[in-house]
Parts: sequence; structure tokens; C-alpha cells
Amino acid sequence: MSDELEALRKEVEQLRTTVQHLKDVHEINDVFFKWHFECTGGFKGKQAGRAAALECLTEDAEIDVPPNAPGKGPKGREEYTEFWDYFYGDEGPLPYVFQTSAADKVEVNGDSATQYSNMLGIFQARGGQPTIGLSQRINTFRRTPEGWRICKTTIEGGLSSTLTAGLNPGGLNELP
Repeated sequence: MSDELEALRKEVEQLRTTVQHLKDVHEINDVFFKWHFECTGGFKGKQAGRAAALECLTEDAEIDVPPNAPGKGPKGREEYTEFWDYFYGDEGPLPYVFQTSAADKVEVNGDSATQYSNMLGIFQARGGQPTIGLSQRINTFRRTPEGWRICKTTIEGGLSSTLTAGLNPGGLNELP
């Protein structure tokens, strides 16, 4: 009987570990979904790059994405908030954004994790033509008292093309 009991204890412990891993992956993907959701806007009165996206970041997070050179993106709450306010503000260069993850893989290692993500995005810079792009992102996450948060988000490159047909002008926000 004690061998059976020990086997059941081991199985329960393995199940607990598996469930925790699945919960972690789910929570990480939820955070990155919120990131994309809050970045998306410029239509139907919805502002692109809403401040709620910054709730997904740790205090010391780094946004290592274009137009910044690799490793030159804003780091820490003060820098990334300033970048965000400029980039997505009323007069900012990127008023129209739609982005989402097409596929994600998460590797959890204790209280840190790495997410590999393929992103689909449609973007239109102020005064520019709309583009559609696919890119690869690598994000690092850390477990915090508030839950999983992004420590660093990157865009590792990808492919893009101009949308010659344009975007639906009837649904876009008017620019100030």
C-alpha cells in the first residue's frame, strides 16, 4: 500500500507542476494579448497605443523595437512612458495600428519566461502609406506580485509590404 501511495503522491506532484506551467503560459499569453490590444487603434474613436499597454511592463522594462536601433530603445518607466507619449500621442508619428500575435511559444523557467511570437501588423504612419507586416518578436517576462509582466520586448525582423489599396477611410479617426 505504501508503494501505491507514494506513486499517487508523485503523480499528484507532477500534475501540480503541469497545471502551474499551463497557468503560467496562459497568463503570459494573456499579458501579451493585452499589450497588442492596447497598442491597436486609430479607428472607431479608439486611440492607438493607449497607456494601459504600459501596465504590461515591469518598472525596468525595455522596449527594443524600431524605430530605435537595436539595444537603444527606452528602458525603465520614465523613458518608455516618454517614448510612448511621443510615439502614440495626438501628434505622434504612428496614429494607425493593428497588431496581433499569430503564434506564440512560451518557455517558463521558475519566475522568468521567454516568449517567441510571430506578429501580424498593419500600420500607417502619419502622412504615409499603410503597410502590412509579419515579424518575429522575442519577449522576456518576469513573475511579479501583480502577475507576469514584460521585462523586454523586441522585434527581431520580418517582412512588410505597402497596402496599395489603402485602409478604410470611413473607419479611421480624424487626425488633429
